[in-house]
Amino acid sequence: MAMNPIADFTFLDFRIRRLTFSLNEKFDGKQPQAKVQTEFKIRHELKQNRLRVYMNIVFSEKNAPFYIDIEGMSLFDLNRTFNESELEVLTNNYCSAAMFPYLRETIADLTRRAGFPPLHIPQVDFSRVFNKKSAENAIHTLH
Repeated sequence: MAMNPIADFTFLDFRIRRLTFSLNEKFDGKQPQAKVQTEFKIRHELKQNRLRVYMNIVFSEKNAPFYIDIEGMSLFDLNRTFNESELEVLTNNYCSAAMFPYLRETIADLTRRAGFPPLHIPQVDFSRVFNKKSAENAIHTLH
């Protein structure tokens, strides 16, 4: 059965589950500019027709003025039954794409409110990222 994301699931809610932000006490502003390398992990839990998707994003460059570790959780209502393979595609491609802008916006706002230029994480083509990576590799790094 071909996946029709518009009909197959409904986005219900997004929440920030956990957030850690701390300043790098060793940062003096003289280091070269940090190269943005963002790691994210995605996992899911399914109970009946409710899918919870968790996305964790970590930004921890040694040359950066701060450290960020944030986890968001989205809730989706599934309108049909998915096999495990379909559920992986749904979670990694469609659900991740739906929740990523919320986390991206939170990170930009947090860094701006901390007195730094907003950290704008680049947009992500989740279908391309997950099609290139092994399904067993739960950590994905963007440069």
